[in-house]
Formats: sequence, C-alpha cells, structure tokens
Amino acid sequence: MISPRRYACLGRVSSCLAALALIGCAPHAAYHKLAAAPGNCVGDVLASQCRDSYYQEFADHDLAFVEFSERGNAFDDRMVNDVVDRIRRKADDSGVVVLTFVHGWKHNADEGDDNVKEFKGSLQRTVALLKERFGGGALAGRRLVGVYVGWRGASITVPGLEQLSFWDRKAVAEELGSGGVTRLLLDLDRATGASPGNVLVVIGHSFGGAIVVRALSELMTERVMVRNGTDGDARAFGDGVIVINPAIEATQALHLVEAAIDGDYHASQLPLFVSLSSDADRATHYAFPAGQTIGLLSWKQTVLTRGHSYDRRRPGQAIPLSEKHLDATTVGNFAPFLTHRLRYHGAGDGAPFEFLNCDAVPAECEPMGWTSLSGQPAIGPLPAHYPLYFVKTDESVMDGHNDIFNDRVRSFIYVVIDDVIRRAFAHGGAVPRARPGASPSAPVLARPGEFAERLGTTLNAIEALPSLPAPPR
Repeated sequence: MISPRRYACLGRVSSCLAALALIGCAPHAAYHKLAAAPGNCVGDVLASQCRDSYYQEFADHDLAFVEFSERGNAFDDRMVNDVVDRIRRKADDSGVVVLTFVHGWKHNADEGDDNVKEFKGSLQRTVALLKERFGGGALAGRRLVGVYVGWRGASITVPGLEQLSFWDRKAVAEELGSGGVTRLLLDLDRATGASPGNVLVVIGHSFGGAIVVRALSELMTERVMVRNGTDGDARAFGDGVIVINPAIEATQALHLVEAAIDGDYHASQLPLFVSLSSDADRATHYAFPAGQTIGLLSWKQTVLTRGHSYDRRRPGQAIPLSEKHLDATTVGNFAPFLTHRLRYHGAGDGAPFEFLNCDAVPAECEPMGWTSLSGQPAIGPLPAHYPLYFVKTDESVMDGHNDIFNDRVRSFIYVVIDDVIRRAFAHGGAVPRARPGASPSAPVLARPGEFAERLGTTLNAIEALPSLPAPPR
C-alpha cells in the first residue's frame, strides 16, 4: 500500500511540473504580520495598520487571521497566542460569539482573496442581524469575533493549471488537520468555554472542511462514546461544527458515524456536526472521485460487513459497505450518511424552504455523481435525537462548489448559530455544552418545520438589510 507521504509526493510532483511550466507559484508565507493595535480598523480600512494586521478591530466586531505553513505549523506562535488571549479576555469580560472559518482549495488569507472579502461581508451582516434580533448593543454585550484560518490552498497562480494541484492541496489539508489547526481549535474552545454564555462555531469549506473533519473527528468520536449518563448528551465541540461542500472522503467520518448511532441521546442534545452539500457541486461529485481513484490506485480496498447498513427499500436486509465507495465519495455526498434534504422554492405565497428527513424523500437522498453505488443506501436505524446532520440540497440553495456566501447559505448557517444564542439567552447565559437536560427543548435542527420557517424569516431579514459597500481591493 502506498504511504500517505508518497501519495502526497505524487501530488507535489504534478503540481511542480505544472508550476515549472509557467512559473506561477503562490508565496508560502503569512499575509498578516503587523502587530494588532486597538481600533486599528475603526477609521481607514484600507490603511496598512488595518489590512496587514493579524487582529483587526472594527467598530462593532473583530477579525483575526491565524495562518499556517504547509506542514501544519503556525508561522508565528506569538501571533496565535495573542489572538487566543484577546478572545479569552473579551470572553471573560462581556462575552463573545466566535465564528471560525477555514477556507478551502484555491484560496488563501490575502486581503484580495474572494473568501476573505466574503467572510468580512458575512461578519458585517451577522452583526446587523444579531443586533436587530437581540438589541442592546453588539450582540447584547457579546463581541462578534471572526477567526479566519489561512493556509496555502492556492499554490499555483496560473489560470487553468491550478486544477493540477488537487492531490498536493489535499495532502496539505490533511497535514493541517493533523497539526496546528487542532491545537488552535482546542485553544479557542478553552478560551470561550470558561463562561457558558460564550459561543464558538467552527465552519470549514471544501478542503477547509477536510481540515476541520481531520482536526475534530476523533475528539467528537470520543465524546459520543463517553456521554453524560444513559441517554445523555454528548458534549459538542464549542457550540457546533459546520462543513460546506467538504472535500474529504467518507472513510474519514465512518468511525464517527458508527460511534454516534450506538444509543439514544437526550432531547436537548446539541448538533455535533452539520454538513451541507449541493447536487450542483461538480467538484466533489466528479473531480474528487476522479482524483481519489487516481491517487489510490495502489491501495488495497475491501468490502466491509456492517449490520447497520441497509437499503431503504429493503430495511430488514443488511448490505455491505464498500471501501471503494467510501474512499471515492465525499462525506457530504455519501448517500448512506445523508439524513436531510433542504429545498428552496423561491419567493411566492408559500414557505420558501422545506427541511425534510431523508426517510420522507428517499429518492432525493440517492447516490449522485461519479459512483457505482446505487439504490437507496442508508445507515441505521438512527438513534433518538441523533446529533449528526448530513444535509443535501441543490442549485437553488448553492449553485456550485464555491457558492457558499449567498444569502440562502448564510441563512442556513445563521439559523444554526442563532439557535445556540437563543438557548443561551433563555437559560440566563447558560449554553448546555456539558450538562444533560440543561435545556428542555430540542435544537431547531431537530424540528424540521420550525427550522424551515426560521430559514425563510432569516432570508427575508438578510435581504432587507442595506446593501454593503463593495469590498476594498
């Protein structure tokens, strides 16, 4: 079997050949190195003291950059420590809502990168929405802090040739997920966890989703296996983990899924893991399987016997799981994992969204893309209050791999976060992270009708917000 390092080497060779052809390599260095000064972005956001700083303080929110080398090491640990310390002090003072975003393939932490600009815009809209919802100052006293995790997702700058960096960037993403990103996320969890009124949500896209899964899947597996008593809660990491069009093979989440289906949960169980993927994502439906098939030619794969794997059309008959399918299909596209279908009907007289369990619409949760997996495969039966949500949608919500910052996707993420904040306010600032039964009601994701209703209300609120100025370049 070919080793992971040799597998990575194949990618590096292909990337280097392409880069040598037209000499177009992106720099391997941090983009934000300037020391952070209080209020450095309150005035001129184009000034170097703002754009070049690793901690940017705007009037009503903060944005921190934490950047990593290809080996998964922070470029400067003093900057990372300073970011975590600042968040800890704000968390201990008036409270924080921390949104951590890990970008994906073909992106980096440069101020001109589309993901950086879109993330900044999302923070501005989130502040406006939360002020409107809760009033009383910025998040009712809590400070919104965005943490942008940067890495060299864009290694080749020559248009067209960046596609050849698939294997190389996938290997780097796996390296980051096994390295410093794990420590950063744990540090943020500790910094915000001292007071139960703080909120921490981790979001990853594409290979950034792969980094998040690699960094946290073993920890989440341990937490679902070690619960707080019989039928108790499994402690969420922070207040939720969301991945969007994650570009990581389903094999990497199999142990988490199999551990999570072993036994019921309390009704108040928070979502541990939420995946949102689109039918319109050709990158994960076709490019990813092709890349995996080529990259794993020398690997030995087998068929796994599993009593919990079945076809929805024949629920009493177990079917095997093939490693060929698990390796070539992403976590968010692997049909046996899917739990829900998100529909968007657009503006009109009826409700704009529907959020349906896959058992209700099995034909919309079938295998798609380049795969020989067929039928209506599923894993289960799922336990009561199952905390993993694998949601599939279509182009009406997310029209392609990178269409992740549109208002419909923003609404989805916001409602998940908003539910955590609502529960914190309802219980005197106590987010039920580790106490079984601390909240009597199920999270909104477990109430499909209400979740769909909130999505529609939130989308209307986002669309009613004043237009943001074009992001500076």
